[in-house]
Amino acid sequence: MQGETRERWQKLCEQAAIEQDPEQLLILIQEINQLLEEKEKRLQRQGPISR
Repeated sequence: MQGETRERWQKLCEQAAIEQDPEQLLILIQEINQLLEEKEKRLQRQGPISR
């Protein structure tokens, strides 16, 4: 993840680590999951790295 997305991902993880409200925790986890899915799709489009 780059720049703003990476920073957002890190902040969400920090918030999730201390969140006490189960509903808010679920919202944070869903957003983290969405960012990770977007990254996975970007990586799949790039294809395998040649070595």
